[in-house]
Amino acid sequence: ATICAATINSAYAFGLSSRIQHATSSAFNKRNLHSLRTSSWRSVSVSLKETMKMSTGTEETVNASSPGTVTENDGAKKKRVKISRILSGVQPTGSLHLGNYLGAIRQWVDFQNNIVDTDEQKTENYFCVVDLHAITMPHEPSELGENTLASAALYLAAGIDPKKSKVFVQSHVPAHSELAWLLNCATPMNWLERMIQFKDKAKKQGDSVGVGLFTYPVLMAADILLYQADKVPVGEDQRQHLELARDIVRRFNAQYCKGNKFKKLCKAQGVPSRPTFTEPEAMIVKEGARVMSLSDGTSKMSKSDPNDASRINVLDPPKVIRDKIKKCKTDLFKG
Repeated sequence: ATICAATINSAYAFGLSSRIQHATSSAFNKRNLHSLRTSSWRSVSVSLKETMKMSTGTEETVNASSPGTVTENDGAKKKRVKISRILSGVQPTGSLHLGNYLGAIRQWVDFQNNIVDTDEQKTENYFCVVDLHAITMPHEPSELGENTLASAALYLAAGIDPKKSKVFVQSHVPAHSELAWLLNCATPMNWLERMIQFKDKAKKQGDSVGVGLFTYPVLMAADILLYQADKVPVGEDQRQHLELARDIVRRFNAQYCKGNKFKKLCKAQGVPSRPTFTEPEAMIVKEGARVMSLSDGTSKMSKSDPNDASRINVLDPPKVIRDKIKKCKTDLFKG
C-alpha cells in the first residue's frame, strides 16, 4: 500500500497526468511539426550566434577572452557577465515513464525554476528531444515523428517553460550531426570500445547492432559541446559517457588549438587563441536516478522493455497504475 500510494502520488499529486494528456491531445499535432521545427532551429541558432560571434551596439556581446562570458555595454560602463549553460534530453522512444519523469524532467523543472540570475552570472537551460539517439536502436520509423511531438508536449506539460528554457528537437539543428562527425574523426576507437552501455546493448542485439550505437557517446558529446554546456544532469549510468566527452575535449584542443599556426589563424579571424571547447561537469542526479523495473528488481525501468507492465507510463490512467503496482515484483527472493 505504501509503495502504491507513493508511486501514484509522485505521478499525480500535481495533476500531471491530466496536464500531459491535455497537452498531448491539443497542444501538439501533425500541423505543429513545421512550426516546432522552425521555432527549434530559430531559438537555438540565435543562441549559437550569440555564443560564437561578436555583436555590436547596446546588446550583450560575447567576450572572446573567455568562453561563456559576455560583456554588457551600458553606456560608458562595461560589465562582464558569465553565462552558465545546462543541457539535457530524453529519447522519444515510446511513452515516457515514471523513471524519465523523476530522474530527468522533474529535475529540469527544478533547475529552471530555481535559477537566480545576477549582474555577474546568468544561466541558460537547453532541453531537447534527442531523436537522433533514438534511431541508434531498433525502432518503428513511422512512429518516431509522433513520439517526438508527444515527448515535446510532455516536456511542456511537466512544467518546462519555453520562456525560461529553450526546448527543441535534436535533428532540427543540423550542427549536432556536423559536429558529431568532426568529433568522430578525433576519437580513437578503443575509447568507444570501453563503453559499458554499448557492450550491454550489443549483447542483446547480437550481429544486428549498428555503428550508430557504437558512436552514440560521440553524438552525446557533440550535443553537449555544441552549446558549450558547463553542467549536464546525468545519472550514474551516463557518467562514463560524460567522462568520454571530457576526454574528447582535451584531445581536440590538444590537436587543433595549439601552436603558432592556430594563433595566427585566430588573429586573422579577430578572435583570441583559446581552446575551442570547455570541459563539461556532471550534475549527478541522485533522487529518482534509478527507478527500478516493476517486473525485475535488478534493472532500471526502461521504455525498451517489451513488457509494458514493467513500467509506469506518465500517460497511464490511475486504474492501470494501480493494477501494475499490485502485480509488481517487490522482493528479489521468494519466501
